[in-house]
Amino acid sequence: MINAFITLALIVWLLQILFSWLQIRRFNRAFLSMKKGHYIGIGRNHGKRFTPRVLIALSVDADKIVIDSLLMKGITVFALPKPIPALHGLALSDIIPAQIFPDNPACQRALVSALTSKYHP
Repeated sequence: MINAFITLALIVWLLQILFSWLQIRRFNRAFLSMKKGHYIGIGRNHGKRFTPRVLIALSVDADKIVIDSLLMKGITVFALPKPIPALHGLALSDIIPAQIFPDNPACQRALVSALTSKYHP
């Protein structure tokens, strides 16, 4: 009985590692396929244990206009990266997180974080 439980726990743990690796791989592929701009902002929310985690990446051109975006939101490893079409073509100064995500405070916090972080490629 104990051996079966340990074996089951080990299998579940290995599956978690595999699915986490696949999720990171999906995000990295989506991130690398983003249009490269003048700088890239990446933000995430700092939620509690059982709330959906949100990761947002923005690519901005030299005129500070969003040319590409990426949103990954979810609780499980099955979350998929998706673009945020509402941001494309907007100037950084025109982005109001509460208007982009009116009913999602976690996405608003991640967007604020992405807008304030700068990575210069």
